Amino acid sequence: MKPKELKLFTISLLLLPLCIVILGAGCEKEEESEKQSVNITLHNKKLSIIQNYTTGNWKLQYAYGGLSAHKVVDTHNSYMNLTPEHIIMGNDLYGVVVDTTVLWVREKIGFSDSTYLLSYTRSGHSSPEYYIVDQIKEDTLIIADYNISDGFYYYYTK
Repeated sequence: MKPKELKLFTISLLLLPLCIVILGAGCEKEEESEKQSVNITLHNKKLSIIQNYTTGNWKLQYAYGGLSAHKVVDTHNSYMNLTPEHIIMGNDLYGVVVDTTVLWVREKIGFSDSTYLLSYTRSGHSSPEYYIVDQIKEDTLIIADYNISDGFYYYYTK
């Protein structure tokens, strides 16, 4: 090989790994953004659609509501692992606090609408808890306390 050809060959060998890394990173970011950009109202959908969109591992970011409408930011890594039939909830402070069967209950909300409520009963409690699965906005699942005048909205991300 001539010195000029050798120099070009050496430069191309040095640049090849850099090109592969750049191309690979671009593809990964595209796939991530496609997964996270979902906007769908769920409270007016069929149960199978609600279950499909909510199945997965969710991390609580914050809750908003209450009597004085305030924001409570989660500081204990609270999570919810949800399948159509089962829910596990917990955090770093208390560990697993819910590990039980999900019961989906069709309930009237408002004067003409109805929705499927996410329902479960905590171990040691006699009455179930009910939540409205409201929507997914971008990467955030929003669920709300049901039938509580000063309830909260909970904001989860995957």
